[in-house]
Amino acid sequence: MTTASRGRARIGAMVGIAIAALVVAAACSSPTEAPGTIYVTPTPGAITPLPSGVTPEPDTIPTVDNVIISTDAPDKKWKVTFKKPVISGISDAAMTKMNDTITALVNGYISDFTGSSLPTPAAGAAPSTLEGNYSIALRAPDVISLRFTMITNVVGSAHPNGKPGSINMAVKTGAKINLSDLFTDPGISLPTIVTKTKADLTKQLGTDLTWDGKASSLDFFGNAWVLTADGLEFNFEQGKMASAAAGMPSTTLTWSSLKALIKPTGPAGGFTR
Repeated sequence: MTTASRGRARIGAMVGIAIAALVVAAACSSPTEAPGTIYVTPTPGAITPLPSGVTPEPDTIPTVDNVIISTDAPDKKWKVTFKKPVISGISDAAMTKMNDTITALVNGYISDFTGSSLPTPAAGAAPSTLEGNYSIALRAPDVISLRFTMITNVVGSAHPNGKPGSINMAVKTGAKINLSDLFTDPGISLPTIVTKTKADLTKQLGTDLTWDGKASSLDFFGNAWVLTADGLEFNFEQGKMASAAAGMPSTTLTWSSLKALIKPTGPAGGFTR
């Protein structure tokens, strides 16, 4: 079996989602990602020249397809529809690790919703719903960054609520990248990130901003951040940083403004050279 065949077989096997008491109907669909710019991040460190006459193997950029997860609660309290990304086109080991990480993350998002105290809808009324989706922030030979968006509409609520999420992974190993991995000293970096984020959100939102500009650690920013070609992007839950009318606030700190903080050999080192 070729690597491509093994990759396709692995993808088919991963459509299932492990959530207790759920019956998940996952159907593979054609890729919906619109063609876009592919940002290539230089590999950190010195490059050792190849022997004369040897052609280097090209870097592989991962492919992102998706499966649709759709399921209803047995008691009709809730309905979930989630477009889950599926990675292929890279080594089997890295692909497996990435897809396992994505599946666990999506399972967690769904479990957080279905496990909450949702009200019982009136007879014949619509249930509480969760609609999940993703977008690609960066797709390169060394890093892939995915945004997630969860829109919940709970029975009895005045309006739907939006919650962001993310996953950032190293393409060659499939390992998850943590926000702290980007910085030479995460503790020293925190005040700068807080100050720049507060300034940009204030500029965008004005009096709608309710955040006091305080964060005890990088964990405050760790649930929904992605690497982009332009900078480090942070996204926040609707109603947590500003009024609900402001939606899900977002800010991008340019790589040039973070250059002194970024670890040169880390996942973002190539952006600051």
